[in-house]
Amino acid sequence: MLKHERTRIIVLGLLAIVGFFALGFGASEAVHQHQRESLKTVSQLVTSTTKVPAGVDMHIVDLEGDSIRARDLRSHTVSGHAPRANSYDLIHIHGVPELVYRARINGKLMAITQRRQGLMTVAPQTVIITTLIYWLVVISLLASRLIADSALRRELQSLSSALRELRQGNVAKPVLVTKHSRLYGAVRETQLLNDSLTSMRRHMRVRSTRFTRLIDNLPQGIMLVDTDRDVVLTNPAFGDLLGIVIGDGEHPYVDDVKEYELVHCIEDVLANGASNHQELTIAQTGRTVDATVVPIRDSDAVVQVLVILYDVTEMHHVEQMQSDFVANVSHELKTPVTAISGFAETLLGGAKDDPATLTQFLTIIQKESKRLTTLINDILTLQRGGVPEEQREVNISEIINTTVNNLRKPAAKRDVKVSVTVPEEMTIISSPGRLTQIVRNLVDNAVFYNRNGGSVHVVATQDGAKMRLTVTDTGIGIPKADQERIFERFYRVDKARSRNNGGTGLGLAITADAVRALDGSISLESEPGVGTKVTVVV
Repeated sequence: MLKHERTRIIVLGLLAIVGFFALGFGASEAVHQHQRESLKTVSQLVTSTTKVPAGVDMHIVDLEGDSIRARDLRSHTVSGHAPRANSYDLIHIHGVPELVYRARINGKLMAITQRRQGLMTVAPQTVIITTLIYWLVVISLLASRLIADSALRRELQSLSSALRELRQGNVAKPVLVTKHSRLYGAVRETQLLNDSLTSMRRHMRVRSTRFTRLIDNLPQGIMLVDTDRDVVLTNPAFGDLLGIVIGDGEHPYVDDVKEYELVHCIEDVLANGASNHQELTIAQTGRTVDATVVPIRDSDAVVQVLVILYDVTEMHHVEQMQSDFVANVSHELKTPVTAISGFAETLLGGAKDDPATLTQFLTIIQKESKRLTTLINDILTLQRGGVPEEQREVNISEIINTTVNNLRKPAAKRDVKVSVTVPEEMTIISSPGRLTQIVRNLVDNAVFYNRNGGSVHVVATQDGAKMRLTVTDTGIGIPKADQERIFERFYRVDKARSRNNGGTGLGLAITADAVRALDGSISLESEPGVGTKVTVVV
């Protein structure tokens, strides 16, 4: 029981006691008043000579007489004044209270006395029954009050528990009350609030999950820093770009960001509130990133800083490749064009008059022209690499044997033996043009970079719905350091020999593009002085 409930019960008990005595006092006064009226009525009915019957609790006394009772009435007057007519008095004779009414009867001052009556003397059973009923009612009311307070206390505790759960972000249990409860309205509104908050939290969780998934799967690195320099939000890409693992929870951002230039950008935005943009190279990973640091404001005050890192390493690599490609193309084109131009000028300068010199120079001009044509065709082939070609059923034996037969003459000049192992009925669904490019370039390289008296072995086998093609030679081989770059455009291992053979440095690049266009794979195994093995699955 709570203190205020206990106080209320005590007050109600005291009021019940006061009320009981007040009712008793009022009832007693009513009895006394009734007794006075009765004595007054009797005085009007009797005479000075009337004798009171024996056994009646009433006396008629002549106050002017010399009887003992008359003297007692005169000497025990409570008021202390001389007796007078039509007055009441209360006397105690021998310890017994008596009510006295004085009146003039037949010219004499008479006193009518009667023992003072009370509730217990008039109706003792009624008093007892009434008292019992009164206290039973009081006790019942107090008990009902206690029960009601207890029920209200339980409802309040349930309501408080529900509100506490709502405050802590949990789903509150329903509070069960009747429609007559004093808390029915509050409980109903609490339940509606619970339903509303539950729905709102559900939507917030869904949106938070979607936002987290979006941030976590962004290729850009994201970090949100507050004015206390603590990390509020980040994603895995940010750690990947910096080459670190970012811890969970809020912590100083300098625990993760060790790049001085990036830290300087963040601090500059926190201090000045102006956006910052800079391209940085991360020392830990070697990646080049485009860093954008922007302030997030609230009422013109910077409250957070958003750091966005874009990985531009590949873009720089592509730009470098484009620059290298342009430089290589310019160099490769310049060599035959310079030769053709130089020999043509020499001929125009008079060398054409010498038949032997004329024939020699024209032969060189023709050779350089063919080389220039081959280079242009290879460049155009690379340019058309992304253009899709029609695929159909292709006989592998026919394509490989035809391509190899076209290369037997150059192979014979170097005394290189070319052997082919391929099932005659082997077919796949593919592009015949791209397959021809792949076989021609691989066999051509195997022949031109072979040693005199060497060999080339071409093997084709079925690999499910695809073909596995292996070209093995006994040539000069490729050093380990060059194997990763061998499929780059214009890259040559033996540059002098390649140019002497009329190579453009684009054959393996064209082959790799053709393999990618057919959703295939290409791999290379090589050892200098032993030979090279190229495997293609398309």
